[in-house]
Amino acid sequence: MKAISNSSILIALSRIERLELLHLRFPEGILVPQAVWREVVETGSGRPGAEEVASVSWVTVRPVGNKALVSLLRLGLDEGEAEAIALSLEEPAEAILLDEKNARRTAKRLGWEHFTFAT
Repeated sequence: MKAISNSSILIALSRIERLELLHLRFPEGILVPQAVWREVVETGSGRPGAEEVASVSWVTVRPVGNKALVSLLRLGLDEGEAEAIALSLEEPAEAILLDEKNARRTAKRLGWEHFTFAT
């Protein structure tokens, strides 16, 4: 199965040169919303994670369809977290990877179990 990820986990694992751990755990790949890709790869150019995430074929960008839900979620979450949670309701995935407490709480209310990584 695959997972949906927020930026913090991608950056943290890239920083310690262990991004491949995600691929080992989720061999079908990692889906990221556009906001996460922008944060890690585009805005984050030159920072840990940017080159690593951009260079692997198993991290795939997916657009979020439900923009109204993203707007509602943005009331308490940042854009990447809001889009990741919204995407998790649109795409089949085994897990959503979040590290921020409010995001985890919101995902849990929507029925998600999640994986937490210390970052």
